[in-house]
Amino acid sequence: MVEIIFLGVGAAIPMRNSANTAYLIRIGNERILIDCGPAILQQLDAVGVSPAEITHIFFTHRHGDHVLGYPMLMLWYEISADARQQAPTLIASAQTFDALDTLMRVSYGPMEGVAESAPRIIAPQERIGQTQIHPNIMLTTVPMTHSDFAPSLGLRIETRHHFGDHVIALTGDTGPNDHIALLAREAELLVHEATYSATLNPEYAAGAYGHSTAQIAGRNAKAAGAKRLALVHIDAMYEGQERALVEEAQREFDGHVFAPVAGLSIVLGGA
Repeated sequence: MVEIIFLGVGAAIPMRNSANTAYLIRIGNERILIDCGPAILQQLDAVGVSPAEITHIFFTHRHGDHVLGYPMLMLWYEISADARQQAPTLIASAQTFDALDTLMRVSYGPMEGVAESAPRIIAPQERIGQTQIHPNIMLTTVPMTHSDFAPSLGLRIETRHHFGDHVIALTGDTGPNDHIALLAREAELLVHEATYSATLNPEYAAGAYGHSTAQIAGRNAKAAGAKRLALVHIDAMYEGQERALVEEAQREFDGHVFAPVAGLSIVLGGA
């Protein structure tokens, strides 16, 4: 069984009803946290997940809405009686790790416990990278187009055998680029940022500020042959208008399109 929990779906300035975008992927005994914004401890608590359960944390890039919760999460591992003997394995680009280390240094200084000893996997920023975290779970990172200051990585999660054959693709923050079709090729679920609406704000139709529109997300889902499309990282100015973004994507993509709410859980198959 593969499950994705949408911990948050908001953009850099979150919505009233959702904190910043983050996800938890459950695959067997593995728990993969994707991004770690300022409210991550509350987001995990809201869905009944203890940080002690997390086995891996993947950071898409170093912008604050994706990393500012990292020091607080590491502090939890230092002081909680429920903490695991070892902190989760961290996966990020070298540039993002530099930012994470700076955050820790200015927040708490050096930590000598499990947080300091957390294993690290450095994902390449300029090319596709692969990490097998389990014999039947492969993580593939793909460079996206977002910001020169904070280059971003998309993530493709593939499972097989007793987990079932499943693919989840997550773009992270990105503007239009040709890599998304590869990232999401035949994905059962494509989780695509849709910060803006080309319908409600035509001036953003080609993407803006390193972000995409719902229209772009729909086109990418179609090009990739994805089955389902989730629109996330929606700007707060569209709160209450999510249906318009869904319809915008549906004009480009015949598969199922939805805008998840914080706390939504989706299970991909059984076994």
